[in-house]
Amino acid sequence: MKKRNVLLALALSCIMFTSCGKADNKTEENTGSKPLKVAMFTEIDSLDPFNATAGDTKTIMDQVFDGLFDVDEDGNLVPDLCESYEISEDGLTYDFKLKEGVKFHNDKDFTADDVYYTYDILAGLTSGEPKSSKFAQIESMEVVSPTEIKIKLKEKSNSFIFLNTQPIVQKDYADNQTKPVGTGPFEFVSYTPGEGMKLKKFENYHRQDHLANFDDVEIIRIADRQTLVMALNNKDVDLATGLTNDELSQIEEACDIHSFPQNLVQVLGLNNAVAPFDDVRVRQAISYAIDKDEIINTAAGGRATKLYSNFSPALKEYFNDMGEKYPYDPEKAKELLKEAGLENGFSVKLTVPSDYKYHMDTAELIQAQLGKVGIDVTIDPIEFSTWLSKVYKDKDYEATVSGFVGYVDPIRVIDRYVSTNDKNFINYKSEAYDAAIEAAQSADTKEDIAKNVKDAQEFMAEDAGSVFLTDPDNNQAINKDLEGLKSYPVQKLNLEDIKKKND
Repeated sequence: MKKRNVLLALALSCIMFTSCGKADNKTEENTGSKPLKVAMFTEIDSLDPFNATAGDTKTIMDQVFDGLFDVDEDGNLVPDLCESYEISEDGLTYDFKLKEGVKFHNDKDFTADDVYYTYDILAGLTSGEPKSSKFAQIESMEVVSPTEIKIKLKEKSNSFIFLNTQPIVQKDYADNQTKPVGTGPFEFVSYTPGEGMKLKKFENYHRQDHLANFDDVEIIRIADRQTLVMALNNKDVDLATGLTNDELSQIEEACDIHSFPQNLVQVLGLNNAVAPFDDVRVRQAISYAIDKDEIINTAAGGRATKLYSNFSPALKEYFNDMGEKYPYDPEKAKELLKEAGLENGFSVKLTVPSDYKYHMDTAELIQAQLGKVGIDVTIDPIEFSTWLSKVYKDKDYEATVSGFVGYVDPIRVIDRYVSTNDKNFINYKSEAYDAAIEAAQSADTKEDIAKNVKDAQEFMAEDAGSVFLTDPDNNQAINKDLEGLKSYPVQKLNLEDIKKKND
């Protein structure tokens, strides 16, 4: 076995951001009896980590569950439930040494059996039905001792190590959907659909130098944007993320503002399996008809980065800085539509998750922009939970506007568009793209990984698989009496870091 230093091996994804996470040292005492109140726009789609899909849900449940690794302030993986690991010379076998003395919230010991149980469900080794296609690459597992597990892959995968931020659940615990139990810094207390969730500080958290500052946390569902602004100004809510530029201007006196690139890809998704989007000329025409600068300046208030393909420049080493292949050119769009036999235009339904104002604002701009080239757009706003089932899972739509959170694994960012991936919601098909992703997975050097990831971005852009729009800044607001809010290159909140100023 060849031992790999965790930080060295994970330099594949190293990017520079300023933040802090579970890896930070902290000695502050708890903040007191008043709960930390966090606003959430969307409904939690599942309390069970196996079934959670939405990024917002995963961010909240990350307070309850831990993985073998966590993401630190620089976008690297750092040990969490794992102490160290080794990888065999052929890249197929991973030997994980686990942390001792870790307790679940119900006082049960964390052991290698829990890792085996979690990954067995995800990989489908026992059931024959993988819960996650990404974990289906596991061929076998062996529990060596309560603090050691070996995992063998079917083939080499440069993405596998990054999967180990997956929340670990307790073996044979069957109530995670109603009363989740993890090893994280906060314990689950209650959840009321439409209202929110309550958490409390876990006193036996395995990182005793990093206990939460607040005894209690309330996650409050606020779907109405103006209600949220009022709540922030009245200090009925302490923290909110995903705010618009207009909302920031209304809360500047009550809150400290944090804005930073979030490694997110906002996309005008075109269902390649539905006419006329099965014609590359139509997809290219739409690409030429979209004015991304107007979207950035109007919907984002200038707080966003323009995208050229399905990858954010936040991961600089893997970003293909190809420039805009389809600069705003309505006349070129009309020419391509004419070539495709659509000189008189066509109608399309644009399905948008109404919970996200930025996407709704973007959709309205797109509606006007496409109207200028003869495309009649009807906006169909639906709740995010419905969007997940109808658009993302069932692919029952024509066009959509949404955003996809980034990962520190560059391959995972873009492998959703591989032909066989069930998350390929735009139904994009490209042998060249698939081959580039496969080559990136098996590459032996960081340089080869980067080359293939960049090639995949080029193929997607050439095919105009969809129109990739912006990476909007993550605009966060926190009560001026509090501090400790940090930024990450992934969608993440470590609520245990937040405390009263001068504590």
